[in-house]
Amino acid sequence: MNPLVDDLIRILQRHPTVKTVRVVSYDETPAGKLEVKIRCRLFRNYHMQIWFHHEPGFQDYAYQLFTDHPILRRDNAPHYPNISTAPHHFHDENNKVSESPLKGKMQQDLETVLSEIRKWLVSENCS
Repeated sequence: MNPLVDDLIRILQRHPTVKTVRVVSYDETPAGKLEVKIRCRLFRNYHMQIWFHHEPGFQDYAYQLFTDHPILRRDNAPHYPNISTAPHHFHDENNKVSESPLKGKMQQDLETVLSEIRKWLVSENCS
């Protein structure tokens, strides 16, 4: 498997909030294109999904906390150009869109996402 994906899986497996990790889809081409979807089971009926499309000079990503519906989402789709961190942005549980500290550096961003999800779960008495 790709070293980036291996790193992400290791980060997920080490994190106390994550109970299980599963690669749902994986497509890598010899030209360096990579598209991956990873799902994790967290506490109770909470799940997290990571999706990214990476190729030389380009990367799309999305992180989502969900149950039977999306709760918290972070991505870099260019839908909100007026946000100071565009294209990086955050959708809260009320679908309010705001700035995001993510930079598109998958390993670092995943640590941030997991920390924020853990804080949110604790605030909701879910962990």
